[in-house]
Amino acid sequence: MSRHLLGWCLVGLLAACANAQGGAVDACPSHVSLSEPLGLSTAVAMALCADPQVREAWLSQLSSQANLDAAHSAYWPTVQAQLSSGRANRKTRYDNFPEADSTLSTRTNSYGLDLSWVLYDFGLRAAKVEGARQVLNAASSSRVEKIQATVLDTSKAFYQVQANAALLEAKRSAESLAANSLKAATAKYQAGAGEQSDRLQAQTTHEQAQLERVLAEGEYAAAQGALASALGLSPSAPLTLAALNEPAGQEAEFTASVDALMAQARAQHPAIDKARAEWAATRAKADEARAEGRPKVSLFSSYQQQDTPIDQVSTRQQIETWSVGVQISVPIFDGFLSRRRARAADYEAGAREQAVAQTERTVALNVWKSRQALDARTRALSISRSFVSSAGQSHRVALGRYKAGVGSIIELLRAQNELAIAEQRRVEAQVNWYTARLQLAADLGQLHGAL
Repeated sequence: MSRHLLGWCLVGLLAACANAQGGAVDACPSHVSLSEPLGLSTAVAMALCADPQVREAWLSQLSSQANLDAAHSAYWPTVQAQLSSGRANRKTRYDNFPEADSTLSTRTNSYGLDLSWVLYDFGLRAAKVEGARQVLNAASSSRVEKIQATVLDTSKAFYQVQANAALLEAKRSAESLAANSLKAATAKYQAGAGEQSDRLQAQTTHEQAQLERVLAEGEYAAAQGALASALGLSPSAPLTLAALNEPAGQEAEFTASVDALMAQARAQHPAIDKARAEWAATRAKADEARAEGRPKVSLFSSYQQQDTPIDQVSTRQQIETWSVGVQISVPIFDGFLSRRRARAADYEAGAREQAVAQTERTVALNVWKSRQALDARTRALSISRSFVSSAGQSHRVALGRYKAGVGSIIELLRAQNELAIAEQRRVEAQVNWYTARLQLAADLGQLHGAL
């Protein structure tokens, strides 16, 4: 199995970023030949590129990044320009003094610039920036969490196809053994050395093996369709997977103590990182609410030029004004709004703190369960090897005894059934070990090291 899945993830996400910004880069494996064996790392990369929820999480992180950039904009001055132009007409008449009548008809223009720059606000902008940064951290952790969920689900689907393929092969092997038993029983019956009941019992066992093989074919096809759909392909797409390797020498991985594994998960699990970021964001929100009720010191400047204020004069004039100064805004009373918002944010932060504790507890429990499951699967994997070996030897002895006429058909069919069960248990133990290993890696937040 490839151990460079994390690189695949980053490449896929960079491709999604480029596509979101109109770029032409496409790092997804779009030219995969379905006629060649498909490896787990390639399957996971295809699933990451095809999963709309992964892309949604990536775009949500980009949105949070843009909101953080917008929060930083509050540290810059704002400049606003005004420009107007039009016609002005004014007539003034005096009933008893017509010589003083006047008429004004001209174009009126006005333009100006206004600058405002907040110099100090007692932490309001800093609280908004910190809140936006923590929201970005939560979005980033959520994206990593979604990636790991997709990797885990795809890997399980991949292993399920391999498991169903191996089980199908075991069913075919059982059918072949049943056919051989039927052939031996038929030959003894035709030679007059066997009973009709033995032949019929062997035939029944063979037909049952055929039925189980047909059902296994249906389950294999369903598992293939589910995996193809997860990869963004048609469920009917033919898939050829790489063979399921024997996990020889890998059983000793994740052998650290459970306490050390739980501490490791608390330190780096994306779900815990997300909960902590959300907690920090609510604390920043409380600081922001408190800062809303504090004074604000701003620098202001204004320049304006206009002509012909026809509502005041009867002749064309040009007026130019310029001002600069420092403004202090002091909130006096807002109906206790800032205080109540801060109190609500404090309560929300307390709730998020408890959510962090609950998430840590859940992750630790999942690590404990996964570690115990992996230990049990490892022992089962070792036992299954001996099970197949002993069952195969028992079947060979029973078949030889039956052909020699000293064994019964019941003994042969029982040995045959035990061998079929042993082979199925061997496949299940192998797949269960891989799945338990993946689940523990996921609970530790380090799936990239388990593939």
